[in-house]
Amino acid sequence: MVSTSLSGDESGLRSRPIVIGEQSFPYYFGRDCITEIGAAIAALGADRLVFVTDDEVLSRYRRDIDRLAGSIPSLILSHPSGESMKTLTCLSGHLENALRAGITRRSVVVSFGGGVPGNLAGLMANLLFRGVRLVHVPTTTIAAMDSVLSLKQAINSEVGKNHLGTYYAPEAVFTDVEFFTTLPERELRSGLCEMAKNCLAIDPSALAGLRAVIGNMTAPDSLLWLLDASIAAKSAVTRDDTYERGAGLVLEYGHTVGHAIEICDHRVRGTAGLPHGAAIALGMLVAAHISHARGWLSDDEVSVHYEIVTGLGVEPALPDSVRIDDVLAVVAGDNKRGYLPPRPDAVPFVLLRALGRPEYTGDLPLVPVAVREIRAALDVIAQPSASAPVVVG
Repeated sequence: MVSTSLSGDESGLRSRPIVIGEQSFPYYFGRDCITEIGAAIAALGADRLVFVTDDEVLSRYRRDIDRLAGSIPSLILSHPSGESMKTLTCLSGHLENALRAGITRRSVVVSFGGGVPGNLAGLMANLLFRGVRLVHVPTTTIAAMDSVLSLKQAINSEVGKNHLGTYYAPEAVFTDVEFFTTLPERELRSGLCEMAKNCLAIDPSALAGLRAVIGNMTAPDSLLWLLDASIAAKSAVTRDDTYERGAGLVLEYGHTVGHAIEICDHRVRGTAGLPHGAAIALGMLVAAHISHARGWLSDDEVSVHYEIVTGLGVEPALPDSVRIDDVLAVVAGDNKRGYLPPRPDAVPFVLLRALGRPEYTGDLPLVPVAVREIRAALDVIAQPSASAPVVVG
């Protein structure tokens, strides 16, 4: 169960151990704690820091990066923000630049920004000299509350998302919740959609706390609670699942269709497309409708999905730019293929029997879902008037 409060002084750095199978690392977070984070990074004794970020984050937080670097020789590798970072071309360019700059086995790669720089930095750290130290400094809610709570580091192929990757543990994660208070509302709410996933699929007892903070999401106390609750929920399913190939697969709730919607939208609208969390929220609605059609989720449980998704500011409908046939084509290449015996008319899916209770096939929280079931659910969210009623409270 997730604790709904934090005790003690909420300034400075707090610590939570992250245990993922046989791997563990500390997660430090607090308010107004850039100085403390910089001191902790300096204590690693790196001969050089390589910051991996994107152009938008760099323009917003250049002063903070300089404060974190202090007197340590540093290289900043940046790229226009968005999925174009998660490519072999960008990865190769960053690796070559780091090597030309004189990186050694004593150097530390520091991801600074959202989940995309985090994934890119993770792969870089793993590849350089077969492994140099990695530190994450997430500045977005989606990175802080989801992506850094994993060993998965991946970039995209031309076929789909996260097809090329590895597993690699950071030395530590550091964040200052003050970063989140400066985010555009679109980015802030995107990250909280992943926390909503944790509540709906893993720990529905945390829904009351999530409801309490939805109306005041930028308050530091709310952000601290959300971060702590995310750590607790995700740790609950990865503690004994290093590679997220067992119970940890429940974290894919909403992702099969959500990733496909995100890819299709960005192909048309580029960076103006749906943020990751909003796409995952739509994916959760699709999963909820499939479960409801099978007689697993009740009307009220589907309505809870709509309440939380709309409360987070996500329009519960497919964007006009997204065609159902295109979504289904991307779903066919989802990266969970192979976990279940192959079926030509179905893909592996995380579905819920009840809130917090995924359906299993053997020891995996996955079930085969026919393409016709996915299409029927997409048809529902493509026509918002046909969607489930929203129950508030």
